[in-house]
Amino acid sequence: MRKIVIWEVLLLASFLLFLPCSFAQEVQTNEAAQGAQEAQDNKEVILEKAEKIRYDSAGEIFVASGRVIAIQGENRIQCQELTFNLKDNQGIFKGEVVVARGKTEIRSSLMEGDFDAEIYLFKEGVELKKEREEEEGETSFIFWKAPLLYYNGNTEEAWSEEGAEIEWKETKIKADQAHYYPENGEGGEKERIVLEGKVFITEKDREMEVTKAVYYLDTEVLEAEGITRARFLIEEKSEE
Repeated sequence: MRKIVIWEVLLLASFLLFLPCSFAQEVQTNEAAQGAQEAQDNKEVILEKAEKIRYDSAGEIFVASGRVIAIQGENRIQCQELTFNLKDNQGIFKGEVVVARGKTEIRSSLMEGDFDAEIYLFKEGVELKKEREEEEGETSFIFWKAPLLYYNGNTEEAWSEEGAEIEWKETKIKADQAHYYPENGEGGEKERIVLEGKVFITEKDREMEVTKAVYYLDTEVLEAEGITRARFLIEEKSEE
């Protein structure tokens, strides 16, 4: 099944060279839409755009370069170079990598993906942006920067093991390790960020340094332990 999908894209690219421009664009649009649906139904990588293509049939290695756009499941991926191994369903994406998945966008210089397990490793200048729905139709954004970040496409968990800087609303966090868990209604687990190591948390005029903390996003409640320093500014109430 994997070979068929890849060769369909290759044959289409060759065929479009001989078609009138307007008709070619229509066929390309329809094929991209069909490919996106196939990518969601199967764990395939559908190549939507690339300037150059190279396929090693003996090694089953597919290489695309130059403004690459690929679709894999719910992921829409942009990069400068894609190397995909059809034998083990693993890929390496290099250069200005942008992965859009629902309300989450991740940018980095390099991404390695295991598409069977749906585990993605982002490296070098990683920036994650996640949109959250708040009460009364409002939205907020989680901004996450790290040298390295893992993302699980099955559970939508994200974690960093070599340092992370996170901002959400008026809260700023620095931690050696950070792990984001989405809400799990079946398991009764709340949406939260688990922080470990040296953890620094600031919010308005409040500061805290701890060794472990859990921040529940829905309730905005922080539970911490191993407190080494804390500072809270107490405002005096004005007399009426």
